[in-house]
Amino acid sequence: MPKKYIVQKFDPNQDFQLEAIQAVVDIFQGLPTNGDRQNTLWTGTVPNFPPEKVFDETWLLENVITVQKRNNIPPLVKLAKDEGLVLDGAGYDSHEYFPFTIEMETGTGKTYVYLRTIYELSQKYNFRKYIIVVPSIAIFEGVFKAFQDLKGHLSSLYGNMNVHMHKYDSAHISMLRDFADSPFTEILVMTVQSFDNASGYHRNNIYKPQEQLPGERLPYQYIQETRPILILDEPQNLKSDLRRSALHTLNPLYSLNYSATHHNLYNHLYSLTPFEAYQRGLVKKIQVDGVLET
Repeated sequence: MPKKYIVQKFDPNQDFQLEAIQAVVDIFQGLPTNGDRQNTLWTGTVPNFPPEKVFDETWLLENVITVQKRNNIPPLVKLAKDEGLVLDGAGYDSHEYFPFTIEMETGTGKTYVYLRTIYELSQKYNFRKYIIVVPSIAIFEGVFKAFQDLKGHLSSLYGNMNVHMHKYDSAHISMLRDFADSPFTEILVMTVQSFDNASGYHRNNIYKPQEQLPGERLPYQYIQETRPILILDEPQNLKSDLRRSALHTLNPLYSLNYSATHHNLYNHLYSLTPFEAYQRGLVKKIQVDGVLET
C-alpha cells in the first residue's frame, strides 16, 4: 500500500520563492528534458547525467546571463569555476565544477526553496542525485525535519514523485550503494565533518574499506560515480582549503549555494537582500550600519 503523507498548509505561490527556484531551473534550458531521458536504462550506478554529455560553457553562460538580467544582477563575462585537488588520501586528481549562488535573507524560506528546486530539476531534467552539505549537526537535523514536514506538500505539487532523503550515517555505510544504484531521486544530507579527512588513522569511515561494501570500490567512490549535485547550506562555512578539497572529492556536477551572508557571489543567479525582504514585508526588522530598525 502506498505511503500516505499529511499535507500541511504551505503557500506554493510566493513569488520571491518561485523566482529563486526558476532562476536555477532556467540555467539548464536546452538540456534533454525528463521526457527525452525517461526510457534510458541504467545498470548499477545511476549518474546524474550520461557520461558522454558535458555542459557547453558558452551555452551555459548565455543561460546564466539571461537569468541575471531578469533578476537585475550584473551579467557575467565568464563563468566562475571552483577548481582544486581532492583530499590527500583520496587520490591525486583535481576536479572543477560550476558553483551557482542564490542569496536569500534569513527567514524567507531558503530551505523550502532548495528542497523544491530539487523536485523541479528532477522533474524537468531528470537530475536524480543530490547531496545537501551542512556545517553543523543542528542544521543537519533541521534540514531533515523540514523535508519531513514538506514531503506531503511537495508530493502533492509534483505528482507523487519518488524522492527520498537519507541522513548520512557512517555506521551504515551500505546506504551509499543504495544511494548510487537507486533509479529514483535521492537526497543525502551530510555534515562536512563526515567527509573532510581522507588520510591517516582517524580518516572518515567513508574513505575506509568496509565489510558492508565488499569489492574494489571504497565508500566515497559510490558517490563520485553519481556526479552528485551539491546543495551547500551556508557555504561561507565551507570555504577553507580543506573543506573545498572535501567537496571536490565528491566529484560534483555543480553546486547550488544558499545563504543570506555569502562571502563570494559565484555565478550569482538570484538576490533577496535584507532591505528587499523588508521592503516586500517578508521580515519585520532590518539591520542598517549595525542599528536594528523596524
